[in-house]
Amino acid sequence: MPPHAYVSVEESPEAFKKNNEDIKQYWSFDDNPLNIGSLGVTFYKLRFPSDNYATVTFTYPNIPPLTIENVSSTSGYFDHDRSERGIQSTAIRFFIENAQGSYAVTQKDAYTAVQKLFKQLEKQGWLDDHRIDDPCISIQDSYTYGTNENVADDFVNYQYPLTFKQFKKLPSLQTWSFRHGTDVFLTVDMQYNFEEEVNNYVYMVSLDFRSEENYINSYISYDNPNDTMESLFTEIYPDLPTSRLYAETQALEIGLDIQQDQPDYTLPLVLEKTGIDTSKFISIDPYKITYEEFMQRSEAGEDMTPYYENQPTAKPEITSQAKGRCPANQPCPISGYWFTLAKADSRAYFKKGDIMPDYPNNNWGQVIWQFDGEKA
Repeated sequence: MPPHAYVSVEESPEAFKKNNEDIKQYWSFDDNPLNIGSLGVTFYKLRFPSDNYATVTFTYPNIPPLTIENVSSTSGYFDHDRSERGIQSTAIRFFIENAQGSYAVTQKDAYTAVQKLFKQLEKQGWLDDHRIDDPCISIQDSYTYGTNENVADDFVNYQYPLTFKQFKKLPSLQTWSFRHGTDVFLTVDMQYNFEEEVNNYVYMVSLDFRSEENYINSYISYDNPNDTMESLFTEIYPDLPTSRLYAETQALEIGLDIQQDQPDYTLPLVLEKTGIDTSKFISIDPYKITYEEFMQRSEAGEDMTPYYENQPTAKPEITSQAKGRCPANQPCPISGYWFTLAKADSRAYFKKGDIMPDYPNNNWGQVIWQFDGEKA
């Protein structure tokens, strides 16, 4: 009988060890100090011999367990600086096998296995994850976009009805993104090679489960010991509309349509820590301006407000919700964060008594401020 491991995210290393006590001969742990001022991280791995690949079950509260067979290894890490968050990511790697139990498979074998996995994930409530910097395109167009050589991303919606002919044309490394609510995020990577010695294909699939905090970290980069998730996300958030514009400009260039009514979703931890509700994300209209034009004109100092989407409804809504407004050229009554969509990269921290800046071409009519604890 193959070994059976149980893994999760946001569980303590002690819970991981308890759940896998009977297979501890496959454990390995590696402490990494990272940098000065950090307590470091611990990487863990379960590596199984090729003649005894494991069964691994991923579990998480309120999510149906997902069991995978033929697993060669699992790995993850624990951040000692944020010990209350537990294990932040867990990867499960397995080989696709055919009906005879061989890892030398046909492309048809692989296609059947991947379709079975996707149907299982869909049945368990996993959704396609549409990131803030992804283009707003249809499920049908996602295949055309994700397999085009003239775009920067391989974004393909897993719910696209992939035919066997299309499956064979996928690149040797293909990625799909999932989420279960906003509790757990999942990246599925499929890699394959044609192996001449067995005259067939070998496919490896990696399931990378991540906590919400670990997912948010994929947007940002920690360069200094004092960096925090909330400060870095607050800093990069005003730039994300241009990231989406970049992707949507490429989509338009290859003949696709942009679905400007596609909703975004709230990241609860971001909302809690920064007051930013990502479901209210405002894109730049790709039908009005390209990415290259937007960057050139904004760098020249032009007011770019008219190029944001949903102008008639978005402006009054934000104005009415920003209870802590402070007029330009006046001292700030309390400390907190401020932003205005009249200028890119405007969101920043200011202290009580700081003089609020002014923007001469502010089409919003006034500068909108958001103070500590407010959720505008």
